[in-house]
Amino acid sequence: MKHPITKLLSWRLAQGWTQDEVAALTGLSKAYISRLERGERCATPATKVEMARRLGASVSDLFEVEPVDEPKSLEGVPA
Repeated sequence: MKHPITKLLSWRLAQGWTQDEVAALTGLSKAYISRLERGERCATPATKVEMARRLGASVSDLFEVEPVDEPKSLEGVPA
């Protein structure tokens, strides 16, 4: 079964990096990086932020992100 190309895979290839290099920079295993790229695993939000920080990228460079609806007003919300 062919997997769609994920943003993480596209970004890594654009950088010219190997999975081994991404694993070394992020402190994650090559197997985990591979599973993320194939869409077989979903990183937690904290892992996504840490990966982006360590790779010098934004989370949206590496992963699909859902838009967040901003509250229209904070009036009446306790501080």
